[in-house]
Amino acid sequence: MDKNITIIEQRIYHLRDKFGYTQQELASMLHVSRSLINNWENGITNVSLRQIIKLAYLYQVPIDYLLGIIDFIDQYSYHYIENMDLKKIGLRLKEIRKKAGLTQEMFASKIDTKRSSISYYEIGKMMISTADLKQICETFGVSADYIVGNIDTNIKRDKKIKMKVQEIKEKMNI
Repeated sequence: MDKNITIIEQRIYHLRDKFGYTQQELASMLHVSRSLINNWENGITNVSLRQIIKLAYLYQVPIDYLLGIIDFIDQYSYHYIENMDLKKIGLRLKEIRKKAGLTQEMFASKIDTKRSSISYYEIGKMMISTADLKQICETFGVSADYIVGNIDTNIKRDKKIKMKVQEIKEKMNI
């Protein structure tokens, strides 16, 4: 099985260890199997946004921290939610897109996803993937905690410039 350990998996393990929970105890708290926790920590299975929100609530840490958008827990006033509101998330995503002056097609292209996904996210018909949420935050310098509703004001985060393979080849004259 191919392992892909990311900052998310490292932080899930680190926080579980810091709080002294076994995988079974954490699994019971989240109402999932112990093997799923093990698979998360070993990069075998992706962690859904729903579970990221539950972990942030349980540990009282920003989603931005769990996703690796920030390296230290900051002093902003968070009100950790236990469950997501897809409509609220959709409205905030639309706000971010409109503020950037982008169509759904352009927005989707910037984060390397489909326009239909952006449309479904914005109307609250589909849960945003953890990967798309992280990509939006890194591309537009916005807070995941703001998008999901853990904080009322959008905290500016560092943007990360990501290049597509073709752009890298062009820069290297390949």
